[in-house]
Amino acid sequence: MGLGSLIRGKNKNQKLFDINGYVLVRDAISKDLCDFISQYALFDEIQDFTPDGMQVPDAHSKYGDPAMESLLLKLQPLMEENTGLTLHPTYSYYRVYRNGDELKKHTDRESCEISCTLCFNYSYDSNEYNWPIFVDGHKLDLKPGDLAIYKGTEKEHWRNKFNIPVQNSFHIQGFFHYVNANGPYSQFKFDGRNAIGKIK
Repeated sequence: MGLGSLIRGKNKNQKLFDINGYVLVRDAISKDLCDFISQYALFDEIQDFTPDGMQVPDAHSKYGDPAMESLLLKLQPLMEENTGLTLHPTYSYYRVYRNGDELKKHTDRESCEISCTLCFNYSYDSNEYNWPIFVDGHKLDLKPGDLAIYKGTEKEHWRNKFNIPVQNSFHIQGFFHYVNANGPYSQFKFDGRNAIGKIK
């Protein structure tokens, strides 16, 4: 069966996801929700700074934060609509990037088979600067509320060094991970937890 037969009947974004391995969704969540989550993340950074132990060592980040786990479930229908797949949620993560942080080129583990990165907010103090994510070599600019869906285990993705040496500059991203319920990684549902919302 050819690719044309496989994608016939799918919507535009589903076809783009099948062909390219990623797709952009603009205005996936409201500005009000972005603002709320952003303030929440900045307060959490002040009260309970938790450094990313692996990818971005100096950045505040959280695995399975209750607000993010709620959004993980809320985004699932949108993720299914734009991929054409039935998905199991695995886990959520968020990170507050600061000047000098860099997300090195990588692919993800099995629990991140179908992933999205969602821009909550940023403060650069510059109308000229943006800080894109690269997926499979393609530069993707995300505004608050936009997300990029991508095949996390297949497509290399990264961000160059965050280079805006202005006091209190930041960039806040959420990461929401799923597996194909009918795919090879379906056993990674909930990322090995008993339920969404629990910490390992």
